Amino acid sequence: MKKILISWIGRTDLNAADSFPEIGLGPIGQAVQSLPFDQIVLVTDYPNKDVQPYLLWLKGLTKTPVETISAKLANPTHFSDIYHAAVAAIKAAMKNHGTDANLTYHLSPGTPAMAAVWILLAKTIYPATLIQSSKEQGVVVAEIPFDISAEFLPQIQSNKDSRLEQLVAALPPEAPEFDDIINRSPQMQRLIAKARLAAP
Repeated sequence: MKKILISWIGRTDLNAADSFPEIGLGPIGQAVQSLPFDQIVLVTDYPNKDVQPYLLWLKGLTKTPVETISAKLANPTHFSDIYHAAVAAIKAAMKNHGTDANLTYHLSPGTPAMAAVWILLAKTIYPATLIQSSKEQGVVVAEIPFDISAEFLPQIQSNKDSRLEQLVAALPPEAPEFDDIINRSPQMQRLIAKARLAAP
């Protein structure tokens, strides 16, 4: 069973390759030197001109094969874009290296939104080990003190309220000004739903 590290490339990683002494090896560099992996999959929204020098530098730290996946994000805190890019990276890794691969997600590189998505995926549909690193503490397994799939999701289902149901179902927010529009066709209902989303 292959051990695969999947991580975003963060600004700290890029700076580490530029030899900023206060950064050291950066989160990914620390991880690949501390833990054994059979494959490294890096997701990036940085331009290729920034990423290529980093990859050359990283390959000097490890003999583990490195592959990159480019992602287009509206911004680095846009949860939907981050989620889709992370899932695409996981699916590509499993397709290329086996669905029984042992996955590890690195929480430290990237934004807090990126870390949050890794946690959600690791605790639900794509189980994985979570690691984090710092120059002072090195690389450690991140122990998450709750289990989303075992505790949080059943609570959502048993304690339903209309606002939560609306969020989970990705329904548009309530907007009473649209209630006076008389309609029967599904096309018009979709149009009104879009208008409700745009209104805020």
